[in-house]
Amino acid sequence: MRLRATLLFAFLFQIMIGASFAQSVEEGNTYTLGGLSSEKPSITATLMPSNSKIKGDTVFTVYEGGVTDFKMYFVEGDQYDNIFNPNPTGMYLNGQEFLFYCSLEKSIRQNFNNILEMYEFSMRGKSYLMLINFREDCLGDGCAYRCYNLFDITDASRIRQISFSSIFQGMDTFGDFDGNADTPLDFLRVAPKPHESYQKGEPVEQFLITAYTVRGSSARQLKNASKQPYYLYAESDEAFENFQVIQADWFFAVKDSAGNVAESTTYFAPYISFDPLYQHLYNPDGVRIEKNKWSVYVTDVGDLEAAQEYCRRIQQNFEEVYIMIDQYSGDISFQVFVGNFMSKNLARNYQEKLKNIGIKGQIRDLREAY
Repeated sequence: MRLRATLLFAFLFQIMIGASFAQSVEEGNTYTLGGLSSEKPSITATLMPSNSKIKGDTVFTVYEGGVTDFKMYFVEGDQYDNIFNPNPTGMYLNGQEFLFYCSLEKSIRQNFNNILEMYEFSMRGKSYLMLINFREDCLGDGCAYRCYNLFDITDASRIRQISFSSIFQGMDTFGDFDGNADTPLDFLRVAPKPHESYQKGEPVEQFLITAYTVRGSSARQLKNASKQPYYLYAESDEAFENFQVIQADWFFAVKDSAGNVAESTTYFAPYISFDPLYQHLYNPDGVRIEKNKWSVYVTDVGDLEAAQEYCRRIQQNFEEVYIMIDQYSGDISFQVFVGNFMSKNLARNYQEKLKNIGIKGQIRDLREAY
């Protein structure tokens, strides 16, 4: 009897927590990223540059104010150019060398000369160091991305690094967004995603928010039971201080811009499946998938069902198989791609794996070529 009463109390307690959590995000139809989190990290220190040291051709800037022994280095030399051959930069944390990156794959080194924000913070018994920089490789295009380099410094002898990009800058990026108390830290990534009617030169007002959880030296995107990403498709200004929901499949109920609870919608399913008007990427079931950068083109066929069947055969070896519709020549063809990466090296790995099973593939840039 006592056990039954204990279980009932625990069940009711969970309901109360869930209800209060959901209510806190349903009070209005305008949101902030920080308002999506059930728990926020605590900033424990702000690191500031204290002095610099020169050793050979390298300048070391020492940062103090936190528990982390932190130095950033900058290599001098006439051979370096800000655009064509940037000066190498990096950092030492407690004697361990790390490089700057700007993507989850950590495949392309970034050479930064300044830091926008730097904090040490804690959450659920773990300690972190966060650095934010401009994404310097796209400043000329008016790029609004910030580069996050996050370090788990809980164990000073084994520091682990995660990198990602987002147009939002600030600590509200981090928290507990899925309500799962078992995971130490989640983060959000905000990326511009213009509406179909967008005309080049107009300000972007639509954005995609996706969620990730920290797993050691990597991050796992949070997905629903159908393995589609949880997301918010939102409307905001460029600063993204607050936003309104247009479309969503999130962890809890949110309201749209009309003040009604937004119906959960599978990842951009309202778009017409296999719409030939736009060169979108689809899985074999016709669900539109967000394009990254690199993929491996395999073949094209003139029939959708044949393309779907070809994809299912390849899926015996590769999970990520996609279809894109091409009508450039006037006749519609269905192109088959394998992989959807930000890293070209990962695309090359898939190209080699395809070659090993007798399939010749070509690496394609999904953003530039389509």
